[in-house]
Amino acid sequence: MFSEDVINRIRDGIDIVDLVSGTVSLRKTGKNHVGLCPFHAEKTPSFTVNPDKQIFHCFGCGVGGDVFKFLVMQEGLNFPDAVRQLASRAGVALPVDSRERGIDKKASDERKLLLTIIAEAMDFFRGALAGPDGSGARAYLQKRGVSESAIDDFSLGYAKPEWDGLLRHLKGKGQSEDLLEKAGLIVPRSSGKGHYDRFRNRIIFPIRDLSGNVIAFGGRVMDEALPKYLNSPETPLYSKSNVLYGLDRAKEQGRRQGYFIIVEGYLDAIACHQHGVENAVATLGTALTEGHLRVLRRFAQKVVLIFDPDPAGVKATIRGFDALAQGGMKVNVVSLPDGSDPDTFLNMKGKGEFDGVLKSSVKLMDFVFSETIKIGPISPIDERVDVAREFVSFVKKTPDINIQNYYIKKIIDKLDIDEAIFRQEAFKDNKYRKGSSGKEPLPEQMRRPQAEHILLHLMLKDEEIARSIRDMIHPQEFTDPLFRRAVEKIFRALEQDGRLDPAKLLRDGDEELNRLVAHYSVLDTEYNDPARTGKDCVARIKERGHARKMKALSASIKEVEARGDQVGLRKLLEEQQRLLQGRHAVQDEKTV
Repeated sequence: MFSEDVINRIRDGIDIVDLVSGTVSLRKTGKNHVGLCPFHAEKTPSFTVNPDKQIFHCFGCGVGGDVFKFLVMQEGLNFPDAVRQLASRAGVALPVDSRERGIDKKASDERKLLLTIIAEAMDFFRGALAGPDGSGARAYLQKRGVSESAIDDFSLGYAKPEWDGLLRHLKGKGQSEDLLEKAGLIVPRSSGKGHYDRFRNRIIFPIRDLSGNVIAFGGRVMDEALPKYLNSPETPLYSKSNVLYGLDRAKEQGRRQGYFIIVEGYLDAIACHQHGVENAVATLGTALTEGHLRVLRRFAQKVVLIFDPDPAGVKATIRGFDALAQGGMKVNVVSLPDGSDPDTFLNMKGKGEFDGVLKSSVKLMDFVFSETIKIGPISPIDERVDVAREFVSFVKKTPDINIQNYYIKKIIDKLDIDEAIFRQEAFKDNKYRKGSSGKEPLPEQMRRPQAEHILLHLMLKDEEIARSIRDMIHPQEFTDPLFRRAVEKIFRALEQDGRLDPAKLLRDGDEELNRLVAHYSVLDTEYNDPARTGKDCVARIKERGHARKMKALSASIKEVEARGDQVGLRKLLEEQQRLLQGRHAVQDEKTV
């Protein structure tokens, strides 16, 4: 959408220290400025800004990026909106292609019209709640402990039991049925022409986006009718997999406290806020999705799930494990005493006891483990093995192999299962077996050689060193896939742009890679002789690479010798000689 030239001019026109100082108190230390991170709770400053590279990075929670990324995270904007806002601040005019302008204008005009229609519908529902017809709904809300101020704060309303009250009201304001249907407010009749209101005889809960715009509605019955909850369908404004109820109000508290509380219903979320638990949000008839976690990660790195302790609630929590395990967030779970929901518990016990229960929350994996071991060690062995295998299927979804192996060993011990046999049968891909030393394998990132750390830091610190390193080593010689991607990106930038701009490396959507680049770009470590250090690191990496190849080659030589393959053996011995010569060359380089 925006050219690289425009992006560069905007970035060059923004002082990242000035931008960040608008929300973070920074103190100069060496080449960097440091302060308390605005994206997680901390007492010791670990948030670092480097004005030379126009990059920020937090050594506490790991977030990092350039001026655009900071605004995206701080304000909850998307990238195009961050570009527009910073362009205005930098005084850079944004060129617009006439064809794109026409498409964008049409979509923008429709969005504005739909927002207007939704806002008019909200006013209609609010008026109905406040009027004579809303007496029963008001009584219901009062019975549920919802205060008058909460009704106003959350703009609650009421949909009358009539079939077309909202339809007639909005048509009277000149709105078309096509747009009302697109906004999710009316439904086509199954027989004949025309439409009828989607929401009837329900308490209405306006659903807002991050900016506070009402984009959809949820409706709840006041009796035992089904369905109990009814939400707006997917519309151009609303996607239930990307929107959380109350996040527009909770985002700042979530950022300050470092976590969000996830509840199930609108009234639960409102009760939390009404009692001062202002970092609570609710899902909208769906389990937590990657879209939910993606938007939550803008503000905090942890969530606490309050779940229903009955079997269905437990299963629902476990069902959402895929997204939670892979979502890059810390996840704790807790249930309230006696199976209470937050709404009931807060109204009866208050915030103090609620906070106490939250402190008893456990890690998600521990929760799944405790549910799994309820079968007990005296159950039939086949049942224990089946349960253990099911648990392992959950464990394998977490990316950290240390955590995987810890819980695998724990479940085996707890259910009194023979470890060797279980691993042999359950993990035929060898990924989870112990090595010959008997030690659990470490994840690749934990085995990353120090030389790779130093070399990446040197390249991001000094462009000339990066140029010299490019002629000495290939990215594939790095053992860690993430480091390989980083080095490939650095070398590509030098080749294509003729220069190395660390901030530009952060431009794509590879969040893991961006964090790595940001980390080493602001890392303030000095070297006595950077060029010599770089050469030594290259030599160490190559030497380790040669050692790995020699080990693999030795194993291959033993195999062909056992088979009596003389031709294959001769080829392998020749390759071994070449590797030995290359290894001597590396060692000679280290002594120069």
